[in-house]
Amino acid sequence: MSSDHTHESDDPIQAAEADWKAATTALERIKQVSEQTATPQPVSTIATEALVSEPTARKHLNALVEVGTVTKSTESGTTKYSRDDDQLLSQRIRTLASDHSRETLIDEIQALKQRLDELKSEYDAVSPETIVTNLSADATESDWEAVAEWQTVERDLHIAQAAINYERARELGRATE
Repeated sequence: MSSDHTHESDDPIQAAEADWKAATTALERIKQVSEQTATPQPVSTIATEALVSEPTARKHLNALVEVGTVTKSTESGTTKYSRDDDQLLSQRIRTLASDHSRETLIDEIQALKQRLDELKSEYDAVSPETIVTNLSADATESDWEAVAEWQTVERDLHIAQAAINYERARELGRATE
């Protein structure tokens, strides 16, 4: 058994990082890390997570800013980068529209609306914000999970509706060409 193999088995995180680095390019790693970066982060943080140097990270992040998948901002003189949530949302809508039939999306919308009705009845509320304002100081984890679920169901409902509208707009666009 070689010493490298022994070292890898002793440190599974280091082994996973080495495998990730061997299986991907620097750009792919920067893209993957940036897609998970919801709050703006400095280049150094993203570089460390993506296992690249800061100059390499900066080069690829600026390229991703140019194509619109990453946003760039300056806070206290430090340039920070984060994912572009609008781009991710658009991508999710396009993927849903392409991967699922109109009938499947309609079925999903009906199921999501039914779940919203159940949450409204269960919590005697019209929105997740209403639940939050009515929660007592000793609210349970279950109550907070219901708020999160409600918000997720509402978001998924809007995204599914947008996917149907997106596909319909594409169809109409093809019909007028």
